[in-house]
Amino acid sequence: MRISSLYHSSAMLAQLGTTGVKVGKLMEQLATQKRVNVPSDDPVAASRLVQLNREQSAIKQYQSNITRLSGALSVQESHITALSNQVLAIGDKLKLANNSSLSQKDMAGYGVELASMLDSLVATLNSKNENGSYLFSGTQSDRQTVTWDDALGEYVYGGNNGTRETQVANGVSITENTHVAGAFSSTGNGLEMLNSLKSLSEKMQDPDARYADYQDELTSMIEMAQSTSDNLGSLLTDLGGRQNRLTLIDEAHTDVSLSNELVQNALGSADSATTTINLQLYTLSMQLTSQAYSKVSQLNLFSML
Repeated sequence: MRISSLYHSSAMLAQLGTTGVKVGKLMEQLATQKRVNVPSDDPVAASRLVQLNREQSAIKQYQSNITRLSGALSVQESHITALSNQVLAIGDKLKLANNSSLSQKDMAGYGVELASMLDSLVATLNSKNENGSYLFSGTQSDRQTVTWDDALGEYVYGGNNGTRETQVANGVSITENTHVAGAFSSTGNGLEMLNSLKSLSEKMQDPDARYADYQDELTSMIEMAQSTSDNLGSLLTDLGGRQNRLTLIDEAHTDVSLSNELVQNALGSADSATTTINLQLYTLSMQLTSQAYSKVSQLNLFSML
């Protein structure tokens, strides 16, 4: 087999080109601190990194949803707690008024207080969030929760029973809004408690009315206030359960995210020390190959004669 000087030159040039590409890759890895900069660097690792990045992006969105939802539930919880305290205060006031020895003037005074407490209760039911949307109107958050209907002569519910769901994990959603109107009625959203309280407070303020005229209503109103208080307590328990669930899901997201980061670093990060050593070795190889090429290129058949 005959080997020409051209063969040696071509082989060395090819080796220089291959080594130069490797040096370029190593320099890029040192600059970016990434082992995989393009899919061709490691197709399997690159595919896995794309999957991990997609999962990390989803987790970030879920955690953002959780933060927003937790804040919304906290706002609802504070207002429902206020409602619960107001109903308890109304119940206490009704028990004080449930006394046949009180004068009509005293009963009228209690009637005025109850009317004022009712107004405060309605105002809390009509609470809005920072965006100006009604908290307790279901999905019709642009409609006032409780209004007084002159034609019917009673309080009516202005919202609906729709629910808003927020996705907090893959295939997992948690209800965002809370139906409070139902706590003031034994059936649906009739707001019986509010209407009964208004009727009773007006009778108590009537100078011609006597205790015996509304005694049964007063006793019934005490029971209704207790029932409403129990209903509000159940809503608070449900809100607490949703908050606890959010906390657990958020912690799980954090754990998965940290695990993904470890895998991402293992797959995609370049080890500076190893990369630097390899760069030095390939650089030295290039220098030696270049020197050898310089020597070989000077050789010819005539120099052997």
